[in-house]
Amino acid sequence: MVPGRKITQTNMTTSKKQYISALVISLLYFSWMYLKVEIRLDHLISYAFFATLYFYNERTRKFFFAMCPFIVYITVYDSLRSFPNYMYNTIHIEDLYQLEKQFFGVFLDGSIVTLNEFFAHHQNRVFDLISGISYMSWVPMPIGFAMYLYFTNRKEIYLNMVFLFVLTNLFGFVIYYFYPAAPPWYIDTCGFEFHPDTACIAARLSNFDDLVGWPVFAKFYSGNANVFAAVPSLHAANPVTCLLASFQLKNRILTAVFFLVSCGMWFGAIYGNHHYLIDVLSGGLTALVAFFAVRVILRKTALNKYMVKYESII
Repeated sequence: MVPGRKITQTNMTTSKKQYISALVISLLYFSWMYLKVEIRLDHLISYAFFATLYFYNERTRKFFFAMCPFIVYITVYDSLRSFPNYMYNTIHIEDLYQLEKQFFGVFLDGSIVTLNEFFAHHQNRVFDLISGISYMSWVPMPIGFAMYLYFTNRKEIYLNMVFLFVLTNLFGFVIYYFYPAAPPWYIDTCGFEFHPDTACIAARLSNFDDLVGWPVFAKFYSGNANVFAAVPSLHAANPVTCLLASFQLKNRILTAVFFLVSCGMWFGAIYGNHHYLIDVLSGGLTALVAFFAVRVILRKTALNKYMVKYESII
């Protein structure tokens, strides 16, 4: 017998309880998607991938459990389109614009304008490139960093990073409903009037599409779940989650990389005309609040025993 063969066969088995749990969760997931969202091809592909992880063997099942917070994040984000935030609160358009000019306005030709308006008159290919590359790292970088932590067996830091990322985004989603806000490009397109059926656009990030000859951001924003979700900027928040989580590794080079990407993202959010500086700063603050929640509430209270238990099963 080949060493390890028996262990592998044992790990391949799936208990009746696990089958039932998978069936119940699958039914709940597809019922929710069918009734409230919309079942698309990407949902089926994702389901097949995660189902394979769950059933293939014990090692892949551990990875499935490790990915569960990301699955929750993706499902919640995808569900936002079914519950437009403009149905629950007044959209902030002109008041946010005026607030931005009041606190962070700059002079241009004798008038006070927002930074977004300033960069409309100062566009160049270097800025287009920085904005585009930084913006593409929005979710891939946090997930990639988390995978690095997981596969290098830094499970405690992995969980800190995952919960920091997911909580940052969930906090942001909640704020979207309390303070729905239009992005800067909306005013250029629709003025200060509220038009609920406005489609999301790439705005100035289309310059990057023109530069590379491929509609990267045009395709991405055509499927955006929520137009009126400028505050806080989760594009600005997500690289900050990597920066904060990297402090535990004490790797100065990695921390410096995350800092530079965060700066590029913050610049790109404003230059690309998708966010005001207020949005960007509130995104950074949201990440800090989530960091506090993980490091103090989850790790320094009785809740930590559940984090430790979760770490043991991944």
